[in-house]
Amino acid sequence: MYRVFILLCGLFFFNCADAQLSKYGKPAGFEDVQTVYIYQKSNWDGTHASKIYLYLEDSNHLQSFKWFEGENEATLVTADFDWVTYSVKKFSNYHLEKEMEPQLKASLIFDGNKKINIEVGSMHDSMTLIGLPWQSYDFDFAGLGLSWRALKNKKKDFYFHIADVAREPNGMRFANKGRVDVVYKKEVALNGKNCLLYDINGSGLENKGGQIWINANNFMIEQYKIEIPDEPGYDNGMLQLVETKKMSKAEWEQFKNTAVGNPVPHE
Repeated sequence: MYRVFILLCGLFFFNCADAQLSKYGKPAGFEDVQTVYIYQKSNWDGTHASKIYLYLEDSNHLQSFKWFEGENEATLVTADFDWVTYSVKKFSNYHLEKEMEPQLKASLIFDGNKKINIEVGSMHDSMTLIGLPWQSYDFDFAGLGLSWRALKNKKKDFYFHIADVAREPNGMRFANKGRVDVVYKKEVALNGKNCLLYDINGSGLENKGGQIWINANNFMIEQYKIEIPDEPGYDNGMLQLVETKKMSKAEWEQFKNTAVGNPVPHE
């Protein structure tokens, strides 16, 4: 009886996962390749503000460059996207500092099934995702800008799962955080643009969610306001698009190099 119960639970899980993935299809388009989306990240009241430069290199690759103007160090995260699971399949996290070689601080590889392998320094670990598609809130939900444009019906509710670093008394580990439900509300104008407004909440956000505005033309994040912060130093989380720029790959490399005064890695 116990084995039958486990089998039924497994079948239920896979059917649910397939049901979510079936809501996605061929992406609408990528007219915005080689575009930098410049965001301001802060608390809801605007404090603790910083800039994030998100570069859509091509239809499969994103780069997130976190840098305070005038500083001699920065963080670069490169991400490869999988159009079968509509999730990121590889992360590489680099610390960049003036007059120093780039340091690979962490890497994550998703095998396309449900297993994630993580390397942080000399630490090697792995975990199994509880569901697909999955997203990283620590990555400022940047992967949503790709997966959202692949949704067949953007005015229907859906959900995804979050897996991220969990801070625990004995240290940090990568863990399943839970499910996040996205509920369509209405079309609204924000920053002079037509946007789709959604409520976003669930166990993956510790039931401290909020709202997210998606540009109705390119389906990138225009803004979100989420109650739970994604890193220390924040009371909550707000991401706002402040500018977009077209940059060739060469111009993007030059921008990063000039910012920290070093050659930076490119995958």
